[in-house]
Amino acid sequence: MLWAGGLAAAELRVTVRGVKSAEGDVKVALYATPKAFDERRRTFGASSPARPGEVVVVFNDLPPGRYGLAVLNDLNSNGEMDNNLLGFPQEPFGFGNDAKINLAPPAFADMTVAVGNGVTETVVKLRNN
Repeated sequence: MLWAGGLAAAELRVTVRGVKSAEGDVKVALYATPKAFDERRRTFGASSPARPGEVVVVFNDLPPGRYGLAVLNDLNSNGEMDNNLLGFPQEPFGFGNDAKINLAPPAFADMTVAVGNGVTETVVKLRNN
């Protein structure tokens, strides 16, 4: 498939490691810009049922580019990150490049994954706060 401008569509395979149980879903969100990430407006999203160990979530027909990548093990399948009263996540999460966090989400540049033509693979390890 070709996108506008003649660029071939790409595939991104995200292997999510550290899934502890079969509860809920593993959701992966891609953000095309820092602003989209700051506003939590995902550009693309995909999910797969959770299962202990690793879960692979696949995006087909992506336009090549750089995307911020965020992962959530949505344990209760409510479609959002659950936080405690202090605002800390109560569900496992991760970011592209296993970007580090310091009481806030990582910088967009630290969590981006380059998607080229063909198949791109990346791995994200879930964190439990």
